Amino acid sequence: MLIVISAEKFIENEESHLKSILADGLETLHIRKPEVSFEELKHWLQQFEPEYRSKMVLHQHHELAREFSLKGIHLKENFRINLNEDLEEYVKSFQQERFTVSTSYHQKESLLASSIFDYCFLSPVFSSISKADYTGKLFRVFQVMDIQQKVIALGGINSEKIPLIRKMGFSGGAVLGAVWKQDNPVDSFNKIQQQYESVFR
Repeated sequence: MLIVISAEKFIENEESHLKSILADGLETLHIRKPEVSFEELKHWLQQFEPEYRSKMVLHQHHELAREFSLKGIHLKENFRINLNEDLEEYVKSFQQERFTVSTSYHQKESLLASSIFDYCFLSPVFSSISKADYTGKLFRVFQVMDIQQKVIALGGINSEKIPLIRKMGFSGGAVLGAVWKQDNPVDSFNKIQQQYESVFR
């Protein structure tokens, strides 16, 4: 599973870049824009055709997933923790409507209780490209071959790291800085996608 995470803020030519990336075969695009209001995000989603929106997963303003028939929702770690005893009901309310529901973890041990989710992020696997001082774990710490859940590697993922995350037992990778910190985001994605296809397919 190859996932692209959006830039945190609205950036120049973002819509055209994302449309090209989605048209080039990306199946799952996570929309993570923590400072964007409900109305701003709603307006932004309106710029995309339904075939593109059907591949999008929202990190906030989850109710827009229903309004725009998106692919799913993602629960940030704090949001998941704050749901407390309401977590399972919240997750199932979306899954029953055929949305995917994912979440994030920073400790491998926490994944053992994550069976209700369709997949989970584990981070930072490697030192982040987009976040300063976000240092990756030791190779042996984030080996996930023994985890039954579908686990997606996040943090410092680029084309060179794809074979390594496969060896570590991950079901795929999520990329952010390796796309958006480059001069040509679409070309960068295509390079990563080619490597992913050769390793995971």
